[in-house]
Amino acid sequence: MVRCRSTKNTDGKRMKNWGEGMGGKVTTIWGFLAVMVLLSGCATNSIFSSYPSQVENIKLQVSIGDFAGAQAVLAKKSMGADIMLYLMERGRISQMAGDTEESIQDFQTVLEAFEAKEAAAKITASGVASGAGAVMLNENAIPYQGDIYERVFVHSFQALNFLAERNLDAAAVEVRRANLEQKFALQENENELIEAEEEDEKAKILSANKGYKSKFPALATIAGTVKNSFQNAYSFYISGLIYEINGDANDAYIDYKKALEIYPGNSYIRGDVARLAKRLSMEEDFEQIKDSVSPARMTSPAEGEGKLVVLYEQGYVPERQEVNVLFDIMGVPNNMVFPTYSERAPPARSLVIGLAGERLGETETVVQPSAMAARALSDRMPGMIVRQGLRIIAREKMKDNQLTSTFGVLAGLGQFFLNRADLRSWLMLPAEVQIMHAPARHGEQILTLRNGSVSSEVVINIQPGRTTVVHVIEAGGQLHSRAVTI
Repeated sequence: MVRCRSTKNTDGKRMKNWGEGMGGKVTTIWGFLAVMVLLSGCATNSIFSSYPSQVENIKLQVSIGDFAGAQAVLAKKSMGADIMLYLMERGRISQMAGDTEESIQDFQTVLEAFEAKEAAAKITASGVASGAGAVMLNENAIPYQGDIYERVFVHSFQALNFLAERNLDAAAVEVRRANLEQKFALQENENELIEAEEEDEKAKILSANKGYKSKFPALATIAGTVKNSFQNAYSFYISGLIYEINGDANDAYIDYKKALEIYPGNSYIRGDVARLAKRLSMEEDFEQIKDSVSPARMTSPAEGEGKLVVLYEQGYVPERQEVNVLFDIMGVPNNMVFPTYSERAPPARSLVIGLAGERLGETETVVQPSAMAARALSDRMPGMIVRQGLRIIAREKMKDNQLTSTFGVLAGLGQFFLNRADLRSWLMLPAEVQIMHAPARHGEQILTLRNGSVSSEVVINIQPGRTTVVHVIEAGGQLHSRAVTI
């Protein structure tokens, strides 16, 4: 195992001595490679141990309710270049445990890191060093950057944290930021492919492998179930809900409509749009939608009733797997290794809701993060193919210069790093998110939650004219819930 230590002058002298007999060119190329090997070991543990294998034991701790143990393991890992990823995991686990304050702190640190990276990208080429290392070695050498869909979920989960604390102003800020992220991402959706094509201008790797998507059939199938990787109906639904709780029916209507555009199959959101269209005298909109909505979905709480909203986040997103694929690089077939998703998330089960011994309804899907994760990876695949092809070309040039015969051990290390797929992603995200809402009579009552053989009870206090939000997370075969009346 490579151990991280500070670089001293003695190390520089040793590198210089290695190169003196071979010439400056040898020293430059292999000295850079050696440094990157050491730096990559310091940057992330994922090169030596795949990220899914690291999270496996953490998931086991969560499944038995050992949240403190899981948080402690992640705390030890939250010191390197992948701090964003580990803090996203820890913030989510703290949320499951009902430790809202810790979850808020972790998510806030993550969001600050996102913003810092974004600012750095606009004013400097600070990413060049990590990028150059990745060209020589592996995607794992780049500190984890996070995907837009993950950033949107951080904002959404943070909004739910503030909602649990009845801080509506802070919750509203987070959902607005989540929605802005989606707006900007929609404007820049083509950038990844454009950058890959520009990088590929000389090597022509993509043009020589035009049917590359067929080499990842399962990934293409899963990714094809969503329009893109960042438009999130859940974040717009939460935004509409917060606006409506605040008495802002117009803004609530706008965001419910956006949620419905992204995920038109949810009857609860369709009911919200129809209900507010009628209330706001949007006669044309109401006429267009009313025939596709059942009267029960448009029902508002009667006098003496409150509104019950259930937000249900189920399971975990699938883990990435490593796959070997043949690609044509400069006319020669080469075996290349990539991350992929080879299977869908397990079929989702609705959460059946009971109140005071009577069946109240069941949840319906509003977003599938598992599909969004696959789409994000699919969108990044052209760039990954080009970069790995360029690494192979660079490696072959080194062989032509007979460098590998001189530094066989180091070349072996380089080959080891080249043949590891980057399997990092936020693994505590739910595989699927569902929602449900209905009027409920006032008073303290027992809410029953049942998902197949898994069940739970929550004491809630419905108050006239107010909204009770029950946030339910299913993880490791257990239901974790918290309720707040606002």
